[in-house]
Amino acid sequence: MKLKAMVMTLGLFVAGSAMATDYSVSIANLGKGVLGGGSAINLYATQDTGIELVESYVLPQDDFTGKRAEPLTFAINPAHSFVYAAYSGPNQPVIVGLKITPKGLVYEWQHELATGDGGLQFTTLTAGADYVIENTYPVRDLVVHILDQAGSEMLVDATPTSNSPYTVLSGYVDPTTSLYYSCRSADGSLPATSVSIYAFEHGVDVSAETARPVAKSTSSTYLQGVCNESI
Repeated sequence: MKLKAMVMTLGLFVAGSAMATDYSVSIANLGKGVLGGGSAINLYATQDTGIELVESYVLPQDDFTGKRAEPLTFAINPAHSFVYAAYSGPNQPVIVGLKITPKGLVYEWQHELATGDGGLQFTTLTAGADYVIENTYPVRDLVVHILDQAGSEMLVDATPTSNSPYTVLSGYVDPTTSLYYSCRSADGSLPATSVSIYAFEHGVDVSAETARPVAKSTSSTYLQGVCNESI
């Protein structure tokens, strides 16, 4: 009985020590498409039995060329449970939210990326725990859009269009996801000369005159510490 109990205990230990499945993504044939992407996003599962290709996901819609939309870039959240992918769109690129499941990628939502043309124009995506930061350049200056994982816009940051005393260089969210840092320059060039800090919550338009920061600083020492992380 003791041996049987020991074997059963050992069996439970071995079964309980199995490696959890991790997921990763890549763009198939990157660089071979019209705009730089291929036709699919590959989803891989990594576990103690090896690496498995779960799915080659193709977005079921066409872009402005009349052909199947191409994945151009992506960002995966730290938990590796959600992917934000930029695709060629009907007019401008679109960002698509894709949930990662054991059976493959599941389409959740999409909205247009305001880049000004059919390409990304140096646009980048950065994923946080439950949000994504879009850095877009529709004309010349940076525009920051932050969406939550459900696809709702949380925050907008941009250089004011008239009588602007500054140019937005970068923006980022602190690790506690409670503050947003808007790094700015008086002459539009690096390095940042000021930073304005806002509460990170839904409905914040940093470029609006009504937006009030919780703190500001022009200290070069402080700026070096907080803005270099996002430039």
